Amino acid sequence: RTGRDTGAAGVTGVSARRTERPEATNDLKGKIMRSNPKVNYEAMLLFGQSAAADLKGAVEHVKEVLTKNGAEIIALKKWADRPLAYQIAKQKRGIYLLTYFSATTDKLGAIERAFNLSETVLRQLIIRVDHLSAEEMQHKEGVLDLLVEANLRAASMPTPAPAPAPAPAAAPVQ
Repeated sequence: RTGRDTGAAGVTGVSARRTERPEATNDLKGKIMRSNPKVNYEAMLLFGQSAAADLKGAVEHVKEVLTKNGAEIIALKKWADRPLAYQIAKQKRGIYLLTYFSATTDKLGAIERAFNLSETVLRQLIIRVDHLSAEEMQHKEGVLDLLVEANLRAASMPTPAPAPAPAPAAAPVQ
């Protein structure tokens, strides 16, 4: 023999023994518990021109996606409103929102997927920020300024003029 096992069927290299899987148990004994610590992230989100008219809606959308996926928002602010270098989804201008949040690593995929599937978010970039402390991230908070600007934009939007009342019908001339 050359050191290889000859199986029950006489095939060289195949062991006749089967490895049995351990029975599933409900206790935690013997299982490795992996914890997913919260990690700080920075997200840059690009919204189209329609977000300029409904900035409050864009902010609420970001908050909804993050909180629904278990993230804790540290800071949220408008970074810029500027023309794009090239058109994205027929949009020539965009609004950039910058947010800092903390989430577990297993939830990051769901957050990215939600932003990618969103019709209002044109582009998103999420990176891990180990170089900033929580105080530095909170210092960049601008949600109050963002809400004030959203209210000002909503107030400055022209409201449709009421339709003119029809003129009274003239009495027939006899």
